[in-house]
Amino acid sequence: MAKAELEVPFAAINGRLDRADEIYFCTRFGRTVVSHYPKHKNPKKITPHQRDLSSNFAQAVNQAKIELADPERKTYWQQRFEEQKKTAKKPYIILRNFVIAEITRQNAQN
Repeated sequence: MAKAELEVPFAAINGRLDRADEIYFCTRFGRTVVSHYPKHKNPKKITPHQRDLSSNFAQAVNQAKIELADPERKTYWQQRFEEQKKTAKKPYIILRNFVIAEITRQNAQN
């Protein structure tokens, strides 16, 4: 991926310019990134294991949304998030990602 600094009016560009474009523009962490348009896999070639992983991750994301919408649960997760920032070698920097990862781990153990 290449980083691009675009001038106005292109500074806030996201997506493809037209259907034939091989490249697209997106904004990540406040910077515009230029990349090849992602090629989606043929759904017929997805294995049952891949489908299960995708389904489990989608469930974890939905559960994380519910957990973070509840103020008491959000406080609980915020405390765990702050603890892992102090002790982990590579701590999560976004609370939502931390919650999704923890829920995914819990679901995998069950």
